[in-house]
Amino acid sequence: MKTLAALSSIALASAAVAQPLTGSGPNLPIPSPNDPPPPQQPRAVTTGTGGWTGTWTAPAQPGWIGSFTATGPVPSGMTTIGSTRYDFTTLPTGQLPVNTFFRFGDVDGGSVTNEIFTLVAFDAGGAVITTPWLNEPISMTGTGPGGAPIAPNNTPGWDWDAGTGTYTIDGSTVTGGNPTISVFMQSNTPIATMDLDRGSTFANFSLAAPLIPAPASAALLGLGGLAACRRRR
Repeated sequence: MKTLAALSSIALASAAVAQPLTGSGPNLPIPSPNDPPPPQQPRAVTTGTGGWTGTWTAPAQPGWIGSFTATGPVPSGMTTIGSTRYDFTTLPTGQLPVNTFFRFGDVDGGSVTNEIFTLVAFDAGGAVITTPWLNEPISMTGTGPGGAPIAPNNTPGWDWDAGTGTYTIDGSTVTGGNPTISVFMQSNTPIATMDLDRGSTFANFSLAAPLIPAPASAALLGLGGLAACRRRR
């Protein structure tokens, strides 16, 4: 009889492979199907002088349990805009693990402000990561203008510059009103440090860790994976 871990592995292997976010465009693609984001734990924030600390605890997965430091403003809420340097070297593996959730919230032009984020990541040797290190959106929550369903022109634009290793998430290309949307992506590369610049207090960014699946949820995933395997035979 297969173990629960084996069943979970089959389920993960049968899932569609996430695609790296490359190129550029006026609107990030809406996932199809656009399911709710997977269970996750946002970082808890402890503020200090000149910076803050982000912390994850159980039931976050082991690679995330611990704290990282950040110099500069917390990039969420009506706080100071500007640059923040993240240092993940104090986490268990010395880096931010693959599959960390990146959440961009309310990045649009509705507040007539510079709602834009730029991100640059660095490896353990301090070099800029120049391969695409974020995957395409896995989920979008919220609504379009006036509570309407999310439409393609409601999502922010993006740009990946391989020469500088820079991602830009830009709300100036959103048209048709003032949507309220959160975009969820995941990393695909370990990150030792990261620079993030936030252009407006009306847009928000946060990191989250995946949770350890509850036994019942893992079993269901395993059964789903087995069913998918049988369908392909």
